[in-house]
Amino acid sequence: MEEMPSEEKKTEIHLRMLPASSTYRRIGFWGIIALVALRVLVGWHFFMEGAAKVREGKFTSVGFLSAAKGPLADKFHELLPDYDGKIRLGREKMRAAYTAYLERVRNGYSFNAEQSEQAALVLNDAIVRWDSISAEWAAQVEEYMDGFERIAQMAKEPKRSEVASLRAQRDEIETKWRGLVKPVLSDIDKNSAVLEKRLAAIANATQRRTKGEIPFDLSTGLVSVRLVDKILPIFDMSVGILLILGLLTPIAALAAGIFLASVVLTQFPGAPGTLPTYYQAIEMVACFVIAFSDAGRFAGLDFFPWSYWNARAATRPPTRSATRR
Repeated sequence: MEEMPSEEKKTEIHLRMLPASSTYRRIGFWGIIALVALRVLVGWHFFMEGAAKVREGKFTSVGFLSAAKGPLADKFHELLPDYDGKIRLGREKMRAAYTAYLERVRNGYSFNAEQSEQAALVLNDAIVRWDSISAEWAAQVEEYMDGFERIAQMAKEPKRSEVASLRAQRDEIETKWRGLVKPVLSDIDKNSAVLEKRLAAIANATQRRTKGEIPFDLSTGLVSVRLVDKILPIFDMSVGILLILGLLTPIAALAAGIFLASVVLTQFPGAPGTLPTYYQAIEMVACFVIAFSDAGRFAGLDFFPWSYWNARAATRPPTRSATRR
């Protein structure tokens, strides 16, 4: 009786019948060590960044998005709630925003008649406080509103971006202009936070437990900065753990690479006045290398599904085209 070939022999025969373009590419022992080290170090960096955000507890991407420059800067600024302050500084717009928020809270918590009356009084107090803040900073607000046209005109002048000295002058003018309303916007944000807290206090424990937190948010885009700020630390830590373990490595590394690409684009490479993002660009490329080399199969948990599918492929009968070869 003819002796049946061993599993190793079957694998060797199958690989021999595969076209040259699909054979397994060996990268060598030191290449594997380098890939594993790269994967673990990038994973450790992501994990530590996420852990630091969680530990500090005050992470916000507002400053990061506000500093965006280049041709895509406006797109990143749109992610910020009321980036230019036009809603918060306008009485009718802010009154409408507060009223709409009250309705969301009332409907979300299913307030009864008594709770609705209390909520209406809280809303009225918030509007009165807004009026007081606006009156206190009226001169600065008026100067700020008058400056929009000047800032828009400077943005249209090519030399203001191309010539370093003029660009620095424009940035200084814009920084001072935005600084006019920083105190008033800060006071208005505090007023909004008080409104949010007082309305939440009207709800009883059961209502709060059922609905959870209902934040006051002026975001108009599809993505809320508050939501991003909550998700990003978890994202960083999750990507870090997956890369360290070598589990779902292509997905985790690709997600990390795309995230880092978005960071690089906030300071569009080559655009006048942008800050360098060399470190983020290097780590972005490293993530793509990890993703497309399937580095999790080396000293990682991805080895088990990878070896399983390769074993199945080795025992699968060759196709007709492979047999003809």
